[in-house]
Amino acid sequence: MIASGHISAIVVTSSTPLWYATRATGLVALVLLTGSMAMGLLSSVRFQRPDWPRFVTLGLHRNLSLLALAFTVVHVLTTVLDSFVAIPLQDAFIPFISSYRPIWLGLGAIALTALCVLAITGLTLWRLALAWPARPVASTAGLVVVVLVLIASGAWLRAGPLAPGWSARSGTHSSSQARAEPPPHRERR
Repeated sequence: MIASGHISAIVVTSSTPLWYATRATGLVALVLLTGSMAMGLLSSVRFQRPDWPRFVTLGLHRNLSLLALAFTVVHVLTTVLDSFVAIPLQDAFIPFISSYRPIWLGLGAIALTALCVLAITGLTLWRLALAWPARPVASTAGLVVVVLVLIASGAWLRAGPLAPGWSARSGTHSSSQARAEPPPHRERR
């Protein structure tokens, strides 16, 4: 932006507590949801240690689930109340309908993260492997579903968020894109 002969840049940041609370509670909720799901899968295969009674595993699963729910509610409320961007309540629950960065807010609404998906996929495969002798057909069907979901997710990532120009298609403002794009490669002479 040029104002009275001086060149200045507009930096979009926020120092409001809601901005920080939204990001922090979203991350904590994601970790807690992953932990809760992992504990549920471990409980379903009756995983236990001699020094770790089953009621402790079930109690931990229940408490992680409640904490995840609480952090998710706070994350949604701080997102809606934050004045950085106007995000209506329905945008927090219905993926991909937002007028502000619909793809990214949609992904936030369905919360896909590679490490969390990897952990849950591993535990699901372990559960299917343990169920194999008793239920080979159901275990095979579960394995096919897991593989198809991973293939579809990988294809979508490659065609979507990992593809060049994705930030423009997802609704990222052009001034933010310029900062996010790497500088063009120049040959040294």
